Amino acid sequence: ASGRRPGSSARPGTRGAPGGPAARPPTGIRPMARLGTAMPPGTAARPGTQARGAGAGLLGAQIRVADRPVTREGLSGMKTASKGPQRQIMDKSYFLGQLRSKMNELIAENNKLQKEVDNFNQENSTYLAYEKRAEVLASEIKEKQGELADYNMLVDKLNTNTDIEEVQQEYNMLKAQNDREAQGMDAIFTERRAKESQMKAVEQEIERERQAADVIVQNMAPEQQRSYMEMKEANERLLQ
Repeated sequence: ASGRRPGSSARPGTRGAPGGPAARPPTGIRPMARLGTAMPPGTAARPGTQARGAGAGLLGAQIRVADRPVTREGLSGMKTASKGPQRQIMDKSYFLGQLRSKMNELIAENNKLQKEVDNFNQENSTYLAYEKRAEVLASEIKEKQGELADYNMLVDKLNTNTDIEEVQQEYNMLKAQNDREAQGMDAIFTERRAKESQMKAVEQEIERERQAADVIVQNMAPEQQRSYMEMKEANERLLQ
């Protein structure tokens, strides 16, 4: 019995023998500290990479792909924003665009000013219409004031028990005075029309004489024309 070799099932593991080196765990259950040394820099921040080898319990966990940052370059991470404005080539198209922009601004400003001018003209025309209406109303008020003065005078006569014959006599006197003033105004108006006709005839005569003088000057010799212009300028300076 002492010379019988024990079976493999009863043979104790040599790696687990007491006093020997530390027992090496199987490959499937290596600790996390060992995995951290083999990971390349930058991969530890990726979601899901630390869960590898964390144990058989994490293998069945549900992985959400939406949590991984997906960019235009794939799964390499988010890009930082560009710093500063991009370089712009100031070629012909750039200057044409700037010119069109300024032209549009000028057109908009011109339209704005034109609208203001139209509003001003409309307000001015409205003001002129109101001014004419005010003149008409002022003349009507003046006429009504004259009638009111006549009625007030009549009331005063009635309150003072003035005789009707006396009132009639005063009326006739005022009417005669008004008729004389109206005749004088008609005479002045007729005289004014006559003077205006005379002035118009004189102006026409002056214009004919001026045209005749121009014809005479055109027929003069160059020296005479020069002398005439000098004397004409001197005459204008003296008149000033």
